[in-house]
Amino acid sequence: MGHHKNILQEHIQNFATAINSGDIHRILSFYSDDCLFMPSDFGTLTKAQIGKSSSAFFSNKDFKIQFDDVEIDINENHAFVEAKAKTKETNVKNGSKIEKTSRDFFVFRKEGSDWKIFRYIFNNVKENNF
Repeated sequence: MGHHKNILQEHIQNFATAINSGDIHRILSFYSDDCLFMPSDFGTLTKAQIGKSSSAFFSNKDFKIQFDDVEIDINENHAFVEAKAKTKETNVKNGSKIEKTSRDFFVFRKEGSDWKIFRYIFNNVKENNF
């Protein structure tokens, strides 16, 4: 299982790099075809909806995320990943900046020899709640 934990840790870091680059096609490559994304303060999104909503998001903002305190538990074909995320977004039009901290929870599903994000949910929290 240690090998799979290392792969999943790498996936989380590569997912952050993809988000930080704003490359929606690369971001979507981490998700399973039947994934669900449940962001804080929004409705549930399918993979197709993530592509549409994220495209607009990344064209209007310079978004950076970093995952820390990653904990991974693997059970057969599923992995459960908890992480603390720090995000910074800068509105490219007016320069306004927002910093947030969130608790992020992923369910990865093994598909062939790869792990894909099957469910992803996060909620924003105040820093002192950690």
